[in-house]
Amino acid sequence: MQPVNGMAETTLIQLRDVSRIDSNSGRQLLNPLSLTVCAGDKVGLVGASGSGKSTLMRSIAMLDPFSGELLHRGSPITDGAIPVYRRKVVYLSQRPFFTGGTIEENLRLPFQFKSAKNNLKSPSYQPDLVAAELDAFELAPEILNRASESLSGGEQQMIALIRALLLEPEVLLLDEPTAALDPASRDKFEGRIHRWHNASNNTTNKNQKEEKAYLWTSHDRTQIDRMTQQTITMNHGQLMLTNETASVTHDAREINGPKNEQQLEPSDD
Repeated sequence: MQPVNGMAETTLIQLRDVSRIDSNSGRQLLNPLSLTVCAGDKVGLVGASGSGKSTLMRSIAMLDPFSGELLHRGSPITDGAIPVYRRKVVYLSQRPFFTGGTIEENLRLPFQFKSAKNNLKSPSYQPDLVAAELDAFELAPEILNRASESLSGGEQQMIALIRALLLEPEVLLLDEPTAALDPASRDKFEGRIHRWHNASNNTTNKNQKEEKAYLWTSHDRTQIDRMTQQTITMNHGQLMLTNETASVTHDAREINGPKNEQQLEPSDD
């Protein structure tokens, strides 16, 4: 699929007739949908709880099984390429997962996987970058020595974002990423996302340009207006419509749903 504005922008993620059925209940979680995410996109997913938002994001991250086709930069993702893909397309849930051990051990863990060690282009763990990220959130360096289970919900969300950014992702899938944050910490989180996105996309130097995009779910409509360019509404596993938001700077991307030109995509929650 091409963007509706016809501009030749880099396609990062492409979904073709992606659907999902719950293997236990047989319930249709996602109806067949097609979606294109291009470099520079900032997309909001809205809808009631259970409408399909998280299911769609987890499918894009290839964390759950689905039917249909998912392309990364125009190529299908083979089973062997999934670990590397998940470093490029990173899912941040409302309740991030941490293993036992310290925060520093959790931050180092992604760099110890084979997908990192066997990839010469993969970034390495850099303590100076970690220190800078902690400072941006006004988190004391001593937090690195704390046990992961000692973190508050808000601290977990901030550390999860730091961990994701250390991987130098192309696409962030942000699923209620600030739900546990107080307003001041939420503003820092949003500001960090803006800086990550703007630094990579707002340059005319092609050698320095790192093409990035993100999808963001939230029940706070004012946050969606602040953080996204366009909004996709999901209802019972279907994408119903797409609108520009207050911060729009690009035309909306084309989204297809079944049997209805207005139905722009299935949703999940």
